[in-house]
Amino acid sequence: MTKKEQIDKHGWMVIKNVFTKEEIDTFRDYAEKDKSHKGDLLSAKLLSKIIVDERIINICKESTGSDSLVYFGDSTMSYNTSLSGFHKDSKDRFKKDSDEFKDKNYSLLRLGIYLQDHSKHSKGLCLRSDSHLHQSINKGKIINVKSEVGDVIIWKLTTTHSPNAEIISLFPNYSFHPGLTKRLPNFLKKKSISPRLAVFMGFGIEDHYTEDYIEYLKTREYAITRWKNSNYSSEAVLAMEKNNVKVIQDFDIDNIDQEKLNVGFKQV
Repeated sequence: MTKKEQIDKHGWMVIKNVFTKEEIDTFRDYAEKDKSHKGDLLSAKLLSKIIVDERIINICKESTGSDSLVYFGDSTMSYNTSLSGFHKDSKDRFKKDSDEFKDKNYSLLRLGIYLQDHSKHSKGLCLRSDSHLHQSINKGKIINVKSEVGDVIIWKLTTTHSPNAEIISLFPNYSFHPGLTKRLPNFLKKKSISPRLAVFMGFGIEDHYTEDYIEYLKTREYAITRWKNSNYSSEAVLAMEKNNVKVIQDFDIDNIDQEKLNVGFKQV
């Protein structure tokens, strides 16, 4: 089964051992040094080295079935965040009868690299398998993704997921709803590694899903703030373009009505 076939069927997948332990240690160092950066990954001094990595680009190409990608400034580094809760990232998650949840070829992907072990430690990714074709966040089997150091996780923006998954010590091989686990006392849960670090990046292809999602991001304060703080070096853009990734830089921010932005919504 190809990567595209697997992600089209289940909405997500884990690619094992993409990076070495030594590389992940280096990424953790990058994250520590760039943690005050307010822009996206491509504009960061050190973290930009991760997103331009050819292995990352190829995973996304294989998962979309396209040799060309679009990058639109949707990436971030997570440093010891504590929020949790099932949600979807796609634009039309509340729109009735949206095609996003009927089209197995929905193309927008989120790629995550957790920079520590989550096979035996909490605070990894929890998701609902096969949930990408259901608009409800209550559909799909709950899975704590037991990612190990060096693994890469990729999922469709239509897939239901939650950060900061908790592993229950007495039932380490079972996955529970994050709404339940966050109510349990900490002594019942596996410890997490601190600081808990992860990098996330979004890619699409040149289609209407990507175009519509960019317009959606223009309604979110967090996205506008990130774009404003993202200044790309010519070297970073060239590194993406050499791998056939189109980097969108002009979002016409000056013509966005700032008073109509959704300031309460936070990216999880």
